[in-house]
Amino acid sequence: MKKISDEHLRTLVLIKLDAKNLFNRIKWRAPEYLAEFSLKRTREHFKEIFYNRYEAVQIRELAFCSEEVIINLDQFYNLMDEMRWYLNHTQDMPNRVDDKISSYIRELETIYQTLDLYIEAEVQTGRDE
Repeated sequence: MKKISDEHLRTLVLIKLDAKNLFNRIKWRAPEYLAEFSLKRTREHFKEIFYNRYEAVQIRELAFCSEEVIINLDQFYNLMDEMRWYLNHTQDMPNRVDDKISSYIRELETIYQTLDLYIEAEVQTGRDE
């Protein structure tokens, strides 16, 4: 693999941090955002939970990434978007929502861990070259 520029390394680190922060909000704040949804049936607070910087990234900024990183980014952020869509549009009862979100979180965690490994490998390889 050829050496990655400092700019590309910083972009990878920023993407890694964005995915980490997004995943942590989704996973660890689930009891609170689901309780608020259940009690008030409001969806306003989901904007804060699902906020991410990846949506503002341009394709040209990702062009230097390996295929593995690009594929895993796509899987991670698409699943997150599917989860957001579900929460914003569901008419399911609170227990069903809890079960579905728990399932989403388990799947998201697996994808996140794989994504994190690929990004970390790419960052380390780029630094070592």
